[in-house]
Amino acid sequence: MTTAKESNVPGNLTELEAHLQTLSHDDNALKIIQKFAMNLGKTNQRQRVFNEKGAIVREPIIYQDVLARGLIAHNEDPFILLQGDIVSTDTAYFLGHRITGIKFAVVTSTCDLVPKRREYAALLRVQPIKKDDHYAKQVLGELLKFSSTQRMYLPPLPNDPLDVIGNALVFDGIVQVRLEDLLMATRLASLSLVGWRIFGSLVRTIMVRAGESEVRMRS
Repeated sequence: MTTAKESNVPGNLTELEAHLQTLSHDDNALKIIQKFAMNLGKTNQRQRVFNEKGAIVREPIIYQDVLARGLIAHNEDPFILLQGDIVSTDTAYFLGHRITGIKFAVVTSTCDLVPKRREYAALLRVQPIKKDDHYAKQVLGELLKFSSTQRMYLPPLPNDPLDVIGNALVFDGIVQVRLEDLLMATRLASLSLVGWRIFGSLVRTIMVRAGESEVRMRS
């Protein structure tokens, strides 16, 4: 006898594609984020909302703390880092060159950051926006509309100089690091739940965004 659950399982490749077409390449999440940001008003109003404590970033989430609060089970893998964590390390490489003196966001999924589970991890660069930057106002306006998929807005981070008024998380260019080195990095912040949802939506949009013409070509 076929159960209701089994009846929803694709029976062939055509059915599998039909099941995936609204899930694997959908960009509705990004559209929701953009509409929310626009409804907040002008740039300074948007920045005020996203700069609130815990809005996008929060203090690093510590394994022992969440375990003690019963937020994860004892049999779950202990973590050192989480996806989206903001870290500093001098062991990362981009296009064969070692990158030092900047912050990074962790792209690799949390479950793949367990020691010895992977050999390498992926990072994104964090670029500070300074008060005296000539294009600071323009860049902030763009970032806080979430209209560009090249960068994501982050508020000033712990240890940022006083002249830093925001940060841009750059999606154009993946940085590589050995996982064992990354696990020794300094954790500066974790993404909040909302920040993580926005981050995930942008990563998905950038990595697997599809147009209707591409659907036709692949068919």
